[in-house]
Amino acid sequence: MRGFVRRNFKFRRTGGKLVCGYTYFLQPILYLKKRIIFAAILYAMNKCLQLIKCYILMIRFLLFPFSFLFGIITCLRNKLYDWKIIPSVRYDDIFVISVGNISVGGTGKTSFVEYLIRLLSQRYRVAVLSRGYMRTTKGFRLADDNATPEGLGDEPYQIKRKFPDIVVAVDTDRVRGIAEIRKKFPEMQVILLDDAFQYRKITPNLSILLADYNRPMYLDSMLPGGRLREWTCFAKRADIMVVSKSPAEMTPDEKQEIERRYSRIFPHELFFTTIDYGKPAAVFSGDKPLSISGIKECDVLLLTGIANPKPFETYIRRHAASVQTVTFGDHHAFSEKDITMIVEKWNKIPSYNKLLITTEKDAVRLQPMKIPEIISKHIYYIPIEVCFTGNNQDVFSEKLMFRACQIIYTF
Repeated sequence: MRGFVRRNFKFRRTGGKLVCGYTYFLQPILYLKKRIIFAAILYAMNKCLQLIKCYILMIRFLLFPFSFLFGIITCLRNKLYDWKIIPSVRYDDIFVISVGNISVGGTGKTSFVEYLIRLLSQRYRVAVLSRGYMRTTKGFRLADDNATPEGLGDEPYQIKRKFPDIVVAVDTDRVRGIAEIRKKFPEMQVILLDDAFQYRKITPNLSILLADYNRPMYLDSMLPGGRLREWTCFAKRADIMVVSKSPAEMTPDEKQEIERRYSRIFPHELFFTTIDYGKPAAVFSGDKPLSISGIKECDVLLLTGIANPKPFETYIRRHAASVQTVTFGDHHAFSEKDITMIVEKWNKIPSYNKLLITTEKDAVRLQPMKIPEIISKHIYYIPIEVCFTGNNQDVFSEKLMFRACQIIYTF
């Protein structure tokens, strides 16, 4: 018994008395207590997630009649166009490419349009026509040196800033928009329609449908219970389907499973793209250059106003020392109140080595704002580009160029 006490208990002498101190005998009990607390927290979190899922399913069930009605309306509209009861314009002397999606939210349309610009502008005269979502102007607008994000829309403005030699225009009436572009630029050979999959007034020469890897459409449902704009059976209207935002390290088995599940929706070859994050660039001129490795020791305030910021946030968390987020809705127009709130968040970060990082789309909306110089010199955005996985890029390029030659050089 004496040996057991000596092995498991430590004694210290206090005021001439021998007092029992911390015991090794209690270590297993304390360890077990921590494990029980940790397990209880995990159990509570799991229960909360189950309740949230049940709540979402209940909401979808309640909204099902409205989703079904919306699906019937969009189906009837599509059939009226398919049966040529409602006329649709098709251009045979100019290559019109539609880039769109079947669900609401970001699938990477803008970055894919930029990829097409890089690919096609090497050979052809290219123009981009967008509806100019969330702009303050109306009618046809041509991007020029005096264009602003408010008057043009943040995405067309971003495209024009990156490709100043490309014709960029906005118009909710795409038929009128194409006519205006051809009137002003009769030598135009290719027109890219941004977010035009549901715009049935024009039948494009090539329709490209994007599907977000993180939000597969085969698991989704119609608005308002889900995120789909139309039933997935109408995805067959596209000539090419691209699964965007795919992980670069996707395994062959995972790819085959996705292809199998999408084969019921789109019975043709799928293309997969991933996001290539570029070198951080200063939002305001005069700031020091920065590499992605340069943020490893920085505390980051991440500012996003896009449809799905999770992949971007995951990327930044992988490289920064710590990350705090400020999230707004897609196409959010920043106000003075928003800037004040961002400044308060910035001041609460105790570190001296800190950065404010945002997306390229948010950067164009931040530039006109009055931001204190103490913060503005630390604001950077991360440019992104689309990259095809495997040998998909060569196959896609061949298909695209072959179709372009068919249209352009026939006339």
